[in-house]
Amino acid sequence: MDFGVTSKRDGYAAAQRRQSASVGKKNAGATFAKLVAEKTAGQTNASGAAVHGSDMRYMGETYQERLQKITNPDAAVAFQAAYAKKLAGATDAASILSKVFSAGKTGAATFAEAFPAYRVVTHVGNADIAAANWQRNDFPFWEYYRENTSADALNDWRPSGPNPPQTRSDLQRNYSSIGPGRMAVLVPEKLQAKMDADPAYARQIMAKLQEWKEDYDRWDNTVAASYGYDVAAHQAGKSYVFDLDENGDVRNCTVTGSGGTLTGPTKEEREQFEAEQKRKWKLRVKYIEIMEESARKRNQMEREDREAAAQEARGI
Repeated sequence: MDFGVTSKRDGYAAAQRRQSASVGKKNAGATFAKLVAEKTAGQTNASGAAVHGSDMRYMGETYQERLQKITNPDAAVAFQAAYAKKLAGATDAASILSKVFSAGKTGAATFAEAFPAYRVVTHVGNADIAAANWQRNDFPFWEYYRENTSADALNDWRPSGPNPPQTRSDLQRNYSSIGPGRMAVLVPEKLQAKMDADPAYARQIMAKLQEWKEDYDRWDNTVAASYGYDVAAHQAGKSYVFDLDENGDVRNCTVTGSGGTLTGPTKEEREQFEAEQKRKWKLRVKYIEIMEESARKRNQMEREDREAAAQEARGI
């Protein structure tokens, strides 16, 4: 899927290819986020501040910035659904698991403290990997999980031949060798120096990566749920490599995982699900109408207050 993240999976990737035609643009509920984004864009409150949602960031970008980069329609639908969940503070399984697996010690100042659910290894150095190389299926990112690997160990790696399929046997062995619950973080020397000198800044960097990962997982888990996967097993099976820039933003990322167990729904369950989605969609549309009406009334009251104040100032 088109997450802007390199994903290396076994059964999950294959299931995505098999079932992509059945997901697509028919998921009307996912367009709730698009509606909300359009409704809130450019709106301001009484103090002139942007209304929540219009400036909410997802994986470090605004709704439109991220959406414009997505070329796969299935990924776009999943993104809209995930964005809506974040905006609404949803408590569905995909959202809760994403939060739990991205939460750490309060005030965490190290990556190990920020992600206690994972075996974290940090490599400080100046990784310099071209995006085209990082995104190849044979880029040996699994080397970063080793304790004695340096951040710049793969800077000189060069591809040979066309990009091979993920299903190639030697690649599957390398992906599988990583296992679940692992994390490698590549930290530029300048970033590490700034964090060492300022613990408060270090905490900000940890919080930034936690939010980015939670956003990614919410999006990815939403896709997994739509294919009938056990989302809990899917989330628990992931491992991550994060390549940060000097500001602590994610420059490159690779996620591996088994994808969990496929538990295809019965016909009755699908019909029940579709009926429930239609009901929720009607409620969401009604919610938007209520919000719009409330905003109109609030704007009218504020306008009347301003006019009254102006009249009073003129001594009318």
